Amino acid sequence: MLVHADLRWPLRTGIGVVQAELLRRTPPGVEILDLGVSARIGTPLSPVLLARSLARHAQSGDVFWSPGFMPPAWSAPPVVVTLHDLNHMHYYSKVHALYYELVMKPLYRRCSAIICVSDFTRDELLSWSGANPEQVFTVYNGVAVDTFAQGSRCELGFPYVLYVGNRRRYKNLERLFQAFAITSLPRDGIRLVLTGEPDAQLQRLAADCNIAQRVQFAGNLTDEELARLYRGARLVAFVSLYEGFGLPILEAMAASVPVLTSNVTAMPEIAGNAALTVNPTSIEEIAAGLERLSADEALRMQLIQRGRLRATRFDWDTTAQSTWEIVRRLQRHAHSNAA
Repeated sequence: MLVHADLRWPLRTGIGVVQAELLRRTPPGVEILDLGVSARIGTPLSPVLLARSLARHAQSGDVFWSPGFMPPAWSAPPVVVTLHDLNHMHYYSKVHALYYELVMKPLYRRCSAIICVSDFTRDELLSWSGANPEQVFTVYNGVAVDTFAQGSRCELGFPYVLYVGNRRRYKNLERLFQAFAITSLPRDGIRLVLTGEPDAQLQRLAADCNIAQRVQFAGNLTDEELARLYRGARLVAFVSLYEGFGLPILEAMAASVPVLTSNVTAMPEIAGNAALTVNPTSIEEIAAGLERLSADEALRMQLIQRGRLRATRFDWDTTAQSTWEIVRRLQRHAHSNAA
């Protein structure tokens, strides 16, 4: 079976992780051919560029698959895409929202199958797009439990709350900083550590909150360094305003670290009963959650135990098996029609 794929997703992104894990588990008899589109993923011309490349390379009985959300503008082969969220509709520009409404919605309706990474994302897509529910599936992402569970801890010389992720507006870092600042944690010597390099905006925010000496940036990390950073954390704070999945929740759980996360969108679905959830628009609730998860040892131990178990339920082998079965089913259908 020949699968034409859009493999432009950077490895250090959530979709890049999904792409790598699924390619690593490509089943026998499936050959993946990268369409080789060189333009950046975010260009408005991406659907057209994909369609042109697909038209040049695809033959009867082939399938198009993407680990990300971008379908081709037209396609003779069946199209399978993975939708991680509809964030562009909510927290990007009005132009992004309009593009989704005018361009992406019709394209999603024409997809042969759409794989959503959570029930929340599936429900939101169906409500917005009017896509056929029989062609929209929930397949959860996985987490590499052994990578995060086993190994030494990062020793920074102080206890720390860890945030893992990018700095986009919906990540809610302003409220996280403000909440951290009004807790007793800075006075107790606990710091807030963020992945990635320092940036001027967050440094100004830390100064405005009087926690400049209590905020540290871990820089760009290897997978091994990130796992060590997780294992050394007092807790992980992931209080986004919106997530279609929320992989750091499971990574922290696999690393035996208690998690504070939001009670909205997909986060409670992924966390289950293994995290402390708060209203992400309430600085006071976030602060209370930070205080509680830092000091309440009984709760910490309870969530750590639940988290370890919860993380094992999100397995990349299961994700890959479900994904490739959907692709194979469409290929069989396309092949029978071609015959």
